[in-house]
Amino acid sequence: MCRLSVRVATIAFTLALVMPSTLSAQGAKKKVAPPPQPGPVKLPTKDGLELAGYYFGSNKGKEAIPVMIVHEWKGQKAPYGKLCTALRDAGCAVLALDYRGHGGSREYTDPSGTTQEFDLERMRKQHVLAIVKYDLDAAKAFLEKENNEGKLNLNALVVIGVREGCVLAAGWTQRDWSFVPVGTRKQGQDVKALVLVSPKRLLKGVPIESSLGVPTVAALPTMMVVGEGSEEQSDTSRIYKRLEAAKKRISGGKDPEGLELMEVKQPLGGPFLVNESAKVIPEIVKFVTSQVPISDTDNPWIER
Repeated sequence: MCRLSVRVATIAFTLALVMPSTLSAQGAKKKVAPPPQPGPVKLPTKDGLELAGYYFGSNKGKEAIPVMIVHEWKGQKAPYGKLCTALRDAGCAVLALDYRGHGGSREYTDPSGTTQEFDLERMRKQHVLAIVKYDLDAAKAFLEKENNEGKLNLNALVVIGVREGCVLAAGWTQRDWSFVPVGTRKQGQDVKALVLVSPKRLLKGVPIESSLGVPTVAALPTMMVVGEGSEEQSDTSRIYKRLEAAKKRISGGKDPEGLELMEVKQPLGGPFLVNESAKVIPEIVKFVTSQVPISDTDNPWIER
């Protein structure tokens, strides 16, 4: 009887030693790895440029919402680090790029092999269209590679534009939705929401309304952010009303869904609005993460 008690006690003590370590090992397996360190990336275009980008990867794998940030004309990606970090911390995978003529993408090689620098004052409508066709496609190509490695879900893409970058963002969204699937192969229709910060109506003669008025683009959840008294307020009001009318046409006259206007009571615009208002970044993060669900039925992950 005494031996039996000793044996039972020994077994119980051994289990007490083993079980916590087993449980802690299981807990270690469940521990989520931190997101990868952000860093610079190169984005080659199909017309021979190499653009500069900065990528904030996610630790959510196929459940990560990818976000592309398109800066303003005569701007660059650099001021949007806080926004990128906040989105990354919410589980998104974020790519900010300098499109041609801006930031780290000012130079190009001419046919003779000489390095030249873009002259912003001489850039015209054809350059804007090239940014939409080549530069933003190059950004998507990078995200597509990440998608196929299981590091994000390209089918849940969000595009954020700032000032004139809103024209580019809307134009590229229209382009993205023009690529219909070929059989089971998905080619586009990946953008699932837009964020327009201090939107401008025109860029080198290219109007934003011509893209936002397209039903496939108008139907997307869209958030606009503007500073009261800013130089962009008039354009934003006009764009909002046009998009509101387009959404009503789509819904048969019902109140438009998925359209938000955030008016900040400060005359701030562009990167200053993003960084100096305490409310803007949290509200953008909230919009992005709430408007683009990911599941087996909503925006499921698809290999390209």
